[in-house]
Amino acid sequence: MLFLVFYFILFAILLFQGTHVAGEVKNPLGTVPEEVGQTPVASARWGILLIGLGLLGTLVGLASFSWTGLAALLQPLFYLGLGVLILFAFWVVFLGRKAEFIGKPTVMDEHGHH
Repeated sequence: MLFLVFYFILFAILLFQGTHVAGEVKNPLGTVPEEVGQTPVASARWGILLIGLGLLGTLVGLASFSWTGLAALLQPLFYLGLGVLILFAFWVVFLGRKAEFIGKPTVMDEHGHH
């Protein structure tokens, strides 16, 4: 029973993270500085993957209550979801966002000295 709690929590996290990363491409939340850019194509792909896997895991988990044959899929799906979440975390930390110099001066040089 405790496994099912963690199972559904994991796939809820995958759904929420997927919708967040896919939605941030179109509507940035402004939580990172302007100099930190993200690759929109990769973010959209991660979002689709996370949403798809989250929905698949949730639907298989709910259907396993009626069809007990699906219960054998729960543990492999759980480990697959956990692996994808770990890969997504590494992507976010190391590859997803890169700091770029945008070429804007921080202080305007308008002292009147020529």
